Amino acid sequence: MVRKISVEKAFSLQNTLFIDVRTPKEYAEDHILGAVNVPLLDDQERHEIGIIFKQQSREKAIERGMELFPAKIPSIHNAVKDHRDKNIIVYCARGGMRSKIVASLLESIGYNVLQLDGGYKSFRHHILEELNNFRLKPQIICLYGLTCTGKTDLLKNLPNALNLEDLAQHRGSLYGGVGLKPNSQKRFENLLLQRLKELNEEKFIITEGESRKIGDVGIPAFLYAAMKKGTNILVKRSLGRRAEEVVWEYFSTPEKVQEIKEITPKLKEVISGKKKEEVLELIENKHYLEAARILLEQYYDLRYAHHLNKQSFSYEINNDVLEEGIKKIKKIINLKRGCY
Repeated sequence: MVRKISVEKAFSLQNTLFIDVRTPKEYAEDHILGAVNVPLLDDQERHEIGIIFKQQSREKAIERGMELFPAKIPSIHNAVKDHRDKNIIVYCARGGMRSKIVASLLESIGYNVLQLDGGYKSFRHHILEELNNFRLKPQIICLYGLTCTGKTDLLKNLPNALNLEDLAQHRGSLYGGVGLKPNSQKRFENLLLQRLKELNEEKFIITEGESRKIGDVGIPAFLYAAMKKGTNILVKRSLGRRAEEVVWEYFSTPEKVQEIKEITPKLKEVISGKKKEEVLELIENKHYLEAARILLEQYYDLRYAHHLNKQSFSYEINNDVLEEGIKKIKKIINLKRGCY
């Protein structure tokens, strides 16, 4: 009889290996950090069985699942064969049949295995509960600035950084997903909670000033409120340097260029149809720097400058040279340490 374990007890165990037996699609949306995906059914097979369940019966769906199961045994065993000394915790969507089948198999061949009670659903509830009750201790330092002033590069080189756009896999604008695969809200919150736990005993956290939403994911209310009360630094950079950054970030591969071409006609509000046509023509002729300058001057700066005007800034830095920008931010941090 396979033993069940709660999420809380599972995370308190030492020397564990989590096995996620959901489909690759379910796993990609979100999963327990460090879990290994060993699908009992692939995406198409689960879809097939779902149709059988709805159109025929539960029994027929189970029969089809059992027909598919033997082919999965080698991959299941390969995933755990080097981990006989570990507590193996198997989970599926709700702690039901998929995880029970795999856990029973592993138990029958001598592994120390447990089934996660409630499956991923209970883990998700655990994440939300922790976020809802999170007490943020550090003070926040926020970097603000127009598009491509190098805020992300600063975060990569500064201590105690919380890179929200990296966690979201989105840069926050209409072009924000170019070259990226944006994370789901579930994945974002999972990664965010882990990072906040890592930083919560520090005196400060440095992050980028963001809107409440980054692409399709939302920042938790407690963190957004703390950001609004933080110390604000305005990061400046010359237009030419920013345009170079746009080219490097957004036009570096044919795939990214194609995405830019598809998105540009959808730009709204401040940029005219004529300017959009000019941008597309420049891109078509590979004049990326000129296209970047127009997008910055005629779209991004006009659209976002008023947001900056609503903020008050304790400090301003020039980030034309990244190394100098890093030094300036570090000096500000050292000045602020005595206040925290």
